[in-house]
Amino acid sequence: MFNIVFVCTGNMCRSPMAEAILRHKLLQLGRADFFVTSSGIHANDNQPAAPLAIEVCQEHEIDLSHHLTHALNPKELFASDLIFAMEPVQKDFMVLFFPALRDKVALLGSWPQPDTKKGLVPDPMGGDLKDYRKTFDVISRHIDRIMPSLLELV
Repeated sequence: MFNIVFVCTGNMCRSPMAEAILRHKLLQLGRADFFVTSSGIHANDNQPAAPLAIEVCQEHEIDLSHHLTHALNPKELFASDLIFAMEPVQKDFMVLFFPALRDKVALLGSWPQPDTKKGLVPDPMGGDLKDYRKTFDVISRHIDRIMPSLLELV
């Protein structure tokens, strides 16, 4: 089982959307050899996903309504095979506090290439439905882009 963790700040928007999108796409491919989860570097446990994140996912027939936020857990990070951060500050945070993870942590928007400024996934928190749709589209495009590389890893 290949273990992937998506990480953002509060685990209410970007990382749960990424988790749900990747799970959905893997299910469509009939792939059960991935374990996908998400967490937040500053998340409070057991809060629902942002209502607009839930709504945007529903527009794509992806159910995010049962998501509960999850704080970053070192044990889960060390058990993972690959960790995708949404922006450089999250990647830097994990590498600073857990240097042994350096080779597993990447920006979703850059992987498998070296990090670039274009690797940032915009945070829709506080924005409107249009902002959440834009973020969903960015995440979905990145997942489509990396999917062949992910499938080669297993």
